[in-house]
Amino acid sequence: MARGMLSSAEMDVLKKNPYVEDVNRQRILYTYEFKCFFMEQYLAGKRPVDIFRQAGFDVPMLGEKRIERATARWRAMYAANGMEALRGPVKANARKKSAAVTKTINAQTADEACNRDCNKDCNKYDQQDVAVKLEELLADVTAYENRVRQLEKVTMDLTDRMKVLEKRSNELVIEKEVLCKARRAGGEQNENGRNNTELYQLIREAAEACPEYANVTKLCEALNVSARGYYAYWKR
Repeated sequence: MARGMLSSAEMDVLKKNPYVEDVNRQRILYTYEFKCFFMEQYLAGKRPVDIFRQAGFDVPMLGEKRIERATARWRAMYAANGMEALRGPVKANARKKSAAVTKTINAQTADEACNRDCNKDCNKYDQQDVAVKLEELLADVTAYENRVRQLEKVTMDLTDRMKVLEKRSNELVIEKEVLCKARRAGGEQNENGRNNTELYQLIREAAEACPEYANVTKLCEALNVSARGYYAYWKR
């Protein structure tokens, strides 16, 4: 589609495109960056109208004929001297606009670099905080494990002590029962005033009934008889 001169409104639209260096009613001067971008895309197999549309241009407003002429011109320049030939003569106001575009791009690049550095620093501080927190948690876990081991030892000690007390309590119960039986039994008394044979019999009955808790030595002491005499009696 052929186009004639551009209207004021169309010129205003084109001036807002960063790829336009200058524009008048008859001609559009494109930036060197756009020409290089166009040739790269064109050589990659893209259609000219698609490249212009991708760069933000209104293709119907430009007209396909204008795009075809620009394509033919840039192809010839590229074939003659590569990308450098696409620079062409630069007007003063076009140079200012190109410099402004370059400045904007540089500013954007600087902002991106700054953001990357900030994110990197933030990540660094986040990693440091996480490391500190992990060390604190590990210290707490270690202290907790030590405390658990201490409590386990105390519990084991208390358990052993309870077993000893339980055993002694059962021994005392048996001793009390034997003493009660001895008082009820009475019987013949020897020179010491009591019948050791009957006492030995009571001790043996208790030892056989409760071998786990009947302490012969303690029973002999409770009944005022000799443990040696007890064992000697039953050996005969």
